[in-house]
Order: sequence, then C-alpha cells, then structure tokens
Amino acid sequence: MLPVALNLAYRQLTHRWAKLTGTLLGVCVAIILMFTQVGFRNALYDSAVAIPQALDADLFIAGPTFHSWADSPPWFARSLLFEAEGVSGTKRVTPLYSTAIQIASPDDGHSLSSFLLAFPAHAPTFLQADINRHVQAITLPNRAIMDRLSRDDFSLISHQVERKGAARIIYLNAGDALRKELEITQLFELGPSFTIDGTIITTELNFYRLTGIPLDRVGLGLVKVAEGYDPTVVKQAIQRKLGTRAKVFGKGEFMANERNYYATETPVGYIFQLGIVVGVLVGIVFISQALHNIVQDNIKEYATLRAMGYQQKFFVMLVASISLVISIVSYFPSVLVSWGVYTLAASATHLPLRMKAGDMASIFFIVVVMGLVATLLAIRKLKNADPVDLFS
Repeated sequence: MLPVALNLAYRQLTHRWAKLTGTLLGVCVAIILMFTQVGFRNALYDSAVAIPQALDADLFIAGPTFHSWADSPPWFARSLLFEAEGVSGTKRVTPLYSTAIQIASPDDGHSLSSFLLAFPAHAPTFLQADINRHVQAITLPNRAIMDRLSRDDFSLISHQVERKGAARIIYLNAGDALRKELEITQLFELGPSFTIDGTIITTELNFYRLTGIPLDRVGLGLVKVAEGYDPTVVKQAIQRKLGTRAKVFGKGEFMANERNYYATETPVGYIFQLGIVVGVLVGIVFISQALHNIVQDNIKEYATLRAMGYQQKFFVMLVASISLVISIVSYFPSVLVSWGVYTLAASATHLPLRMKAGDMASIFFIVVVMGLVATLLAIRKLKNADPVDLFS
C-alpha cells in the first residue's frame, strides 16, 4: 500500500501545486522564524562566554555573591588568591579586574558602553595570540587595546588605530575632577555581547589610574592547574581552603553558569525560547490547513477507495506522505534564507551568528514532527467514516 499512497500523494500535490504555494511560503516563514530564534539564542550564549572562553585558566575564583559575569562580578579580597596559590596543584593564580565603563564617542561625544578588563602585565592571562602579542605595549601609562569587533559606534576608533597607529578615548565619569584618557594602540578580535558593545583591555596599573578602583578588589581569580593534577580535585581543595568567602568554578562550569543565567533568568532568553515554540505552532497550522483542503477536495475519491476496501492505515500513509513532502520541501529554501538572515544580522550586530550543523539537524527533526502532528489533526475527518456519508 505504501507505493500506492506515495504515488497518489505525488499526483495530488503536483495537481494543485499552484494552490500550495501559499502554504509552502507560510511553512517557510515558520521555519525561518525557528532558525532566527535559534541563531540569536546561540549568539546570546556564545557572546556571553566569549571572554571566559578566551581566558587561559582551568578554574575561576569569584566572590561569594557572584551570580553571573553579566552582572559585573562582585569584587573580593586579593588576599584570597594568595591563599589559593598555596593549595597543592596550582601552577598560577592571576587576578582579573573587570568593570563596565562609559567612554565618549570620538564622533559626537555620546556615551559608549564597554567592558574594561585588566591583569598584571607579567602574567599570561589570555589564550588569544592577538591579545598576548600586545601585552608589552599596554604596560606604558594610559595605554590599552580594543576589540576590533566592537559594535559600529566604535568603528571610528578602530579606523583611527588602523590609519594613524593610535586613538585617544575619553573616560566618562562624573566623579572625576579632571578628564582622563586612554590611548588605544592596537586591536584584537573577540566580539561584543548582548549587554556590552565593546571590550577594552589594559594592565592593572592603568586600570587603577583610570577607574580609581583599588587593586585589592579582584573581579575574578584565574587558576592554572599544574600538569599532572586533576582540576576537579584542585578545585575542591581550593573551595575547602576559601570556604564561604568565595566560589570556585571549573571553566566548563563557569561557562555553563553563564548560559544558564541567560536561558532561565533573563527576559531575552525566554523570548527566544518562545519564538521557537511560536514557529512550530505556525508551521503546524499552515500544514494542517493545506491537508484539510486536500482532504476536502478529494473526499469523494477517498470514499471510493474506502468502498474498494482500502483501510484507514492507507489514508494515514497518504496524508502523512503529503504533509512530509510539504514540510521537507519547505525546509531547504528556508535554510538558504536563514543563512542570509544570519549573515546580515552578524554584519549589523557583530554577534556570533552561525549556522550550526546540530541546529540544522534539530530543526529538520522538528519540521518532520510538525508534519506528523498536522497529519494526526487532518486524518480525523476520514477516521471511521462511512463511504455513504463521505459521498454525501
């Protein structure tokens, strides 16, 4: 019966192909909506962990009230890092200072938000070569480097660095009696997040000169575990040593904490999840409507087949074949359009929007399930129907 059902499904679809154009476009819109929501959700998570992922550390030490990197890590005493350094298995413990700052746009003076990160010049802190090779340059007073992938408002600063070799930026702080400046001498590539438009990196002394934040107030402690030691065991030992005065994370745990924060504790995370659900519902509605119209148009032919002895199983296969063809045919052009949306959005926002194979497979599976659900909704009209009633 399956070959017969497939052949009949093909004939019915090709016979009314022009009428199905609207349905296919509707299903495509639903699939593109799902891809868009998944893409921005992934960009949210990936941008949230871009800085932690770039840090050369196996463990992270945070303050006792630490909740998320997005909340600007609460400071803790630097003396805790000296205690952690005495734990067996630690190779290096480095302080990382971070705060959100406002700088003046060189274009019109309006305020730009940026992360300011700082660390000791002598301590390896980042994994990225384009950051590490400029460390010596930022040891000079009031020198810093900036993320080339910061949002477009920072582009004038980037262009000045590329053309002239340096750009001066003004630090905006109402509490300062005198204007403070930083000289951006080099660029690196990291990318902005949903909450911060750019990233500037300097050394701890320049951090203190600019912000006035004491260097005994650390944002994060970066622990490098010695070769041959289990990071989990070292983490537990440090946590026992520091007790309730600090929280200790493995690198994977720290990044998972950031993703979970955005997924469950921010409105934007819920919005993206809801968008995926809406896309699924819209797709089911369009496919169900198309199947309903096909069944309605061919109800007498189906009645004839039932009178000839075809059972409900045959009609389920027939309607399922039609719905799956609609779903799958809509999927592939949707992937191409979504790829274009990703490209345009990534260019405009500088967020890491990428078409991932795992997401493509997941959405394809969802599309197939959409077709099957629509089949169950559409087949009810034929279930246990009497041929005489169908003819009437």
